[in-house]
Amino acid sequence: METTGISETTSTATSASTKPATSGSGDFQTFLSLLTAQMRNQDPMKPMDSTEFVAQLASFSAVEQQIETNTKLAELIGMNGGNRSVTLTDWIGKEVRREGSTEFTNRPIEVAVTIPASADAARLVVRDRNANIVFEKALDTSANTTFWNGETSGEGPAPSGRYSFDVESFVAGDHIDSRAGTVFDVVSEVRLDQGNTVLMFNDGASLDAEQATAVRVSQN
Repeated sequence: METTGISETTSTATSASTKPATSGSGDFQTFLSLLTAQMRNQDPMKPMDSTEFVAQLASFSAVEQQIETNTKLAELIGMNGGNRSVTLTDWIGKEVRREGSTEFTNRPIEVAVTIPASADAARLVVRDRNANIVFEKALDTSANTTFWNGETSGEGPAPSGRYSFDVESFVAGDHIDSRAGTVFDVVSEVRLDQGNTVLMFNDGASLDAEQATAVRVSQN
């Protein structure tokens, strides 16, 4: 039986394994060539075992996914390796969701809330920059978002300014939990701290950019 094709395939595989990979794409093409040659030159009296064939296809898929991952990683590195100042200034003026206060400008403020599953009652507490309570309202315990339109417990709407939001939860009238609601607030400054990008806000608060969970264009 002629074995030249099989020998050539083995030789090619040995040669490919001794050459350093120049890129993910090169590895992919090498793998594809080897698999194709192996199928073309297999012994017709002893065809490739189906289990082995499936295993090689799985390897084929893994190689393909790795190449895609490497490509995406290279793109990210390229983005971060560009003009650092442009990357920093891109944050300025954006609204980032965070715990803390935000500016009320006679527009409804969206507040993301977290209420324990065990709670049977909850309320939103709105405070001004001096921590004075200006408004309270009951919340549906299944809610994860609410809005404050500037209502107050007194007469007239709240004046423009900074306000913060807390969510208090209860079971059978007993207070069980209190946590800050999260709001969108405008980034006023960006700093680098030991390689980390730190977002600064007008109330003096800061947030590591990696901790930002939502970003949007300023609504004001």
